[in-house]
Amino acid sequence: MPRFGYRAYDQAGALRQGEIECESREAALHALARRGETPVEVAEGGLPAHERWWNREVLGAGRLSYARLSLFTRELATLLKADIPVDEALRVVHLQPALPARVRKLTRAILDDVVAGRSLSEAVARQEPAFPAIYAKLVQCGEASGTLAEVFEDLAGFYERSAEVRAKLGTALVYPAVLLAAAVIALAVILGALLPTVVSLFEEAGAELPAPVAALAAIQAAAARHWLPLSAVAGLSFVALVIAFRSEPVRAACDRASLRLPVLASVVGRSQTARFARTVATLTKNGVSLPDALRITSGVLGSRAYRSAALQAGEDLMQGSSLSASLGATGLFSDLSLRLIAVGEQTGQLDVMLARVADILEASFQTQLHRLTALLAPLLTIVIGALVGGLLLTVMSAIVSVNELALQ
Repeated sequence: MPRFGYRAYDQAGALRQGEIECESREAALHALARRGETPVEVAEGGLPAHERWWNREVLGAGRLSYARLSLFTRELATLLKADIPVDEALRVVHLQPALPARVRKLTRAILDDVVAGRSLSEAVARQEPAFPAIYAKLVQCGEASGTLAEVFEDLAGFYERSAEVRAKLGTALVYPAVLLAAAVIALAVILGALLPTVVSLFEEAGAELPAPVAALAAIQAAAARHWLPLSAVAGLSFVALVIAFRSEPVRAACDRASLRLPVLASVVGRSQTARFARTVATLTKNGVSLPDALRITSGVLGSRAYRSAALQAGEDLMQGSSLSASLGATGLFSDLSLRLIAVGEQTGQLDVMLARVADILEASFQTQLHRLTALLAPLLTIVIGALVGGLLLTVMSAIVSVNELALQ
């Protein structure tokens, strides 16, 4: 009779592993269910000694994307709102085949910690950097206040909105990316196929190449002769740029430049202010003190200037300053944002006003992004058309010159 290796949770919630003899895999599943165990994995001949290659992390174990965080959080929020215990909810999420393999793997690790006696917030915190600090902090507040389901509902909405913004940004950049790819292909065809044909025609006719065609031919010939060192230089340059942009001085300089360029400064300012307001609103709404909320928020902001502003605001609050006054001193926040924050402080509804600031700026950011991408497409079309068209006209004029020489 075949033997099946299995991994299953017993009635006490502990993860067990072993083997069972049954006629088929379905019979093994039924046998485990009759014993009151919840199977996680059943494989004929025993479980694999190593994790299957398609479940391995290709790009490392970094932070989960907003889309994956929203999937996990929404699943867990739905189950907790139905009054399902935390450990059982984690088991259900872990068995969801629609979730990515890494999410299910992290869920199993969290479940193991919870079954071992740790709190859910401690189990989540142990999975950093997959889960950001804001996640574990809010879960801890939910456990302390008995509002864990509501906290997960807020977290799910927070990450769903963040994932939606990123998805819209990616969608908006698809058309410009397609235009650039088409331009590269067109240039490759002109320089790789059409240009050599024109050069050979002039050589056969014994005529001198026109200056533009001669320059293009010289560049192509040099690239063909020295393609290996040129490829090495290009690769090393790319690596050097990646290393440079990861260094603190270069990234700080890029942050400063992004806040000085006219159009880019507005885009960065609105997106960073919206993220700041949304994060602080979510944290303070669920019981996190404002100084702690500002410290945690600084870790999710991309701009170093806004990150420093959040940290400085937390220190100023400890000295008796107001949030609106501290943020206003940085010169990074708009007058509308500061007025709404000040109203929230005066009325005791800071989380409500911060959420309102985030709603306004997110809508404004998306509108601005739509306008910029709508403007970018025709500009790219004009530039690419001029470049490709200019090269094509140069080559075609050379072909006409060859024909004229032949007729003479």
